[in-house]
Amino acid sequence: MLLMTTLPETTAHDVRPAPPADHGRAVEGHVSEGFEEVREEFERNLRERDELGGAFCAWWRGGKVVDIWGGVADSGTGRPWEPGTKSLIFSGSKGIVAITLLVAVQKGLVDFDAPVAHYWPEFGRHGKDRITLRQVMSYTAGLPGIRVPLGQDDITDPVAMARLIAEQAPEEDERAGGILYGPYTAGWVAGEVLRRVDGRTIDRFFAEEIAGPHGLDMSYGIPAERAGEVAQLEYGAHFLEQYTGFFTSDDPMTQRIWQNPIPFPHEEMVWNRPERRTSLMPAANVIGTARAISRLYSILAADATRAPGEEYTLVSREVLDDGRREYVRKTDPLIDISMVYGGAGFRLRATPRDSVDGDSFGHDGGGGSAHLAWPGAGVGVSYITNRLIAVGPDDKRASSLLKALARAVSRLGA
Repeated sequence: MLLMTTLPETTAHDVRPAPPADHGRAVEGHVSEGFEEVREEFERNLRERDELGGAFCAWWRGGKVVDIWGGVADSGTGRPWEPGTKSLIFSGSKGIVAITLLVAVQKGLVDFDAPVAHYWPEFGRHGKDRITLRQVMSYTAGLPGIRVPLGQDDITDPVAMARLIAEQAPEEDERAGGILYGPYTAGWVAGEVLRRVDGRTIDRFFAEEIAGPHGLDMSYGIPAERAGEVAQLEYGAHFLEQYTGFFTSDDPMTQRIWQNPIPFPHEEMVWNRPERRTSLMPAANVIGTARAISRLYSILAADATRAPGEEYTLVSREVLDDGRREYVRKTDPLIDISMVYGGAGFRLRATPRDSVDGDSFGHDGGGGSAHLAWPGAGVGVSYITNRLIAVGPDDKRASSLLKALARAVSRLGA
């Protein structure tokens, strides 16, 4: 039985306001008693760790225990980060695609182990007839990129991109035998499958089945009239340097994935273009508040701990267990990162710098954002930012917040 209940906006935990903000380095919002260290780390992010603007929200055992924000949403105008400021979360979107598919599975619309061609016959061409949805979502299908040359505007058309995927064969390179991560293709496949079985686009399905019923201020893309709610993105410390090898490589497979088109051109922050916000790019342009994203993951954290057959809020324990069960553990040969994926498309136990262990699942986003459920601790959390910083020791923003949260939960009895 699907319960259309929502978690309360208020919490029984003691909530204390943060100091007044000056829209510069101060932090606004509230933290519950025992979680003060999280706010202290957020203040350090703004003061010492090159944060421009951002928000962090965490739910614990059904209550919102941290809800803080600060800094600048647009350095060009000085617009401050406000409670309703949203940010584009890049690959954090992949976790939202996974959640959307889980709801479709719960409704009996799709099966992760069915061939994609069962729902989308054209996909079965060129040797793809046995590729399952689970393989696509775990990046083991050999479909990390598009072979046809693409421009920056081309990738905002999901139907056209799905057509191109249907017309190409899987990668034959011997390096494509395990995980081969790509920035966009899994989202295009998921969106086309959902459109074929349900008739709705993935953004509409999400709005009507998930965001709307649960009061979540988030979406795939955003209407043009609401563009002013979105933070302006900026490149930060060493961000572009980490991609230089990909963007200049003469390796054909690397070019298909990371140069077609280049996701982060040096000359322009293309993700601030209006069409990047208003179009549908399922795996890359979910836009939302930290409040909304953390609340969604907190619902999943609760559903993941229910007894088999127990009433659930979004998806049953059985469906969620299948989607977050480890499917593949490999090192991507191109980006040289060890990845663990569940069959729905969640990254498992891969929070920034291993700051949260145990049974966590979700997906981080390029530039530093982090979004996850941690069922064993009863936690759902999201951190959003508008300054993109290179993965590695230069960026301690998300990891410092998550470690402080984990310490608080441990002290208070996770």
